[in-house]
Amino acid sequence: MDITVNDILALKGFEGAQIVAGKEGLSNIVGNATLMEVPDIFPYVDVNSLLITTLYPIYNNQAAINQLIPKLADINLAGICIKPLRYIKEIPPTMLRQADKLNFPIIELPPDANLSSLVTDILELSLNNYINILKFRNYVHEHLMTLFLKGEDIDSLVCNLAEIVKYPIILLDNSLNIICKSQDLAKQEVSIESPYYIDEPDVFSVKVGAIKYGQESYIKCSINAGQTKFGYIVLLKGDTNNKSLIIAVEQASLLIASAFYKNYAVLEKERTFQDAFIRNILQGKMSSQIEAINKARVFGWNMQFPQVILVIKVLLAGEKKEKKLTELYKYILDSRLIEKSLKDKMILINDNKFKIIYLDDALVLFINVSADHIKKSTIEVGKLIVAKLKDKVNVGIGISNLVSNIDRFPSAYQEAHNSLIVGSTLNIAPFVCHYDDYKVFNIIKEVKDQAVLTKYVEEKLGKIIEYDQTTSMELMETLRVLLEENFNAIKAAKRLFIHYNTLRYRIKKLKQLGIDIEDGFEIGEIVLAYNIHLWLIANTD
Repeated sequence: MDITVNDILALKGFEGAQIVAGKEGLSNIVGNATLMEVPDIFPYVDVNSLLITTLYPIYNNQAAINQLIPKLADINLAGICIKPLRYIKEIPPTMLRQADKLNFPIIELPPDANLSSLVTDILELSLNNYINILKFRNYVHEHLMTLFLKGEDIDSLVCNLAEIVKYPIILLDNSLNIICKSQDLAKQEVSIESPYYIDEPDVFSVKVGAIKYGQESYIKCSINAGQTKFGYIVLLKGDTNNKSLIIAVEQASLLIASAFYKNYAVLEKERTFQDAFIRNILQGKMSSQIEAINKARVFGWNMQFPQVILVIKVLLAGEKKEKKLTELYKYILDSRLIEKSLKDKMILINDNKFKIIYLDDALVLFINVSADHIKKSTIEVGKLIVAKLKDKVNVGIGISNLVSNIDRFPSAYQEAHNSLIVGSTLNIAPFVCHYDDYKVFNIIKEVKDQAVLTKYVEEKLGKIIEYDQTTSMELMETLRVLLEENFNAIKAAKRLFIHYNTLRYRIKKLKQLGIDIEDGFEIGEIVLAYNIHLWLIANTD
């Protein structure tokens, strides 16, 4: 426990001493004691020191007397003990008024007080207190280390720490998700509230039932192993200045970090094997469905068919560093936001029936679906994910058609990936794009000679594409919206957020570049050419 001014007054050497001003500062922490032997004492005292004096160095200097208390309070001394009568008749009233105003304790010592003995008593008390803190630190370390060496898990370490310190403990990951909590919180609802973005998670409050703990009401320590930060250990209490508790939490954080790192190393190794396994599936290197299902179970994945693949890509405006993208994908995975969104809507009942991994700069979600309304339900899944992530990051999602067996995974992954690229081509905002919305792709992909497709697009749309490269008229986008709105100019102008007359001018320019909206057969070929154009973009990314 920390030593306070109040504790000093209880020492035997302070019998007869009395607090005469600044009583509100009796809880000030005392870390040291210093005799005032020179007028300019300020450079020679430590923070939280208790100054002991007869005021001899300044007793005949009224200006120094007037400045002493404010300066001592300003450098955060614990208080001052003054022995009057020998050099001053009484403690100056100015000092008393200043001390009351600043909550800075003034202790009046009795005439027979031995100042050197008082300093010794305080230093001895401080030393004993420090020794007790060290003993407590060693006890915490040895107790938790014994558990760690026995192979106890992180939950056990947290619960044992809570029993030692007699206060509730919670463990948070970097995204402020609760990993575990001590036994005394097991039946209580605990939540974390933070108004800050994911890059600044250090400030938060903890709510236990109706009780809210702010920064001033808990002791927090980061859990670090080398350059890796795993989260926070938080001890909930009212007084956060207790050195013993702070040291206990710091000691626990070191061992918990070791446990985290051991688990992290195992998970990283498992993840490497898992990613290699899934990559083999997507590349068609695993032909035995039974073997794939059995291997998937090793990674906690109950692979059941039919499946659908969703490829989820973070959309970042402007120039963003690759590190930022990696952090965002890691945040999405670690926070389990996708899983939570699906569980909230009761789309997922069993965690084992889906798998989400980071692969080739995107998240790939494999999800077991029912045979009914497959397209509708998977689009709903995509929209739920977009909505769940929108406060943190914008994403685009491409969805494959049905995967009925192991052999379909490679083509389905390509479908989801192509859908994502098409969606990125057609949208700036977050989107969900299903491959089945572009059935014509199934026909286009049967053309083996890509040069034939490229030539067809150049003949039908080449002039427009070339024109867009030299102007800002966005004729290809205008053509797409016109096609989708069946050449209803009023609706198209609204969707493009342009004036009707502006759209008429663009239509005139399209005609000049070879788009005849009066010829139905010509329009059919334009639609085909546009879809080929999208397919080529998707397959040359």
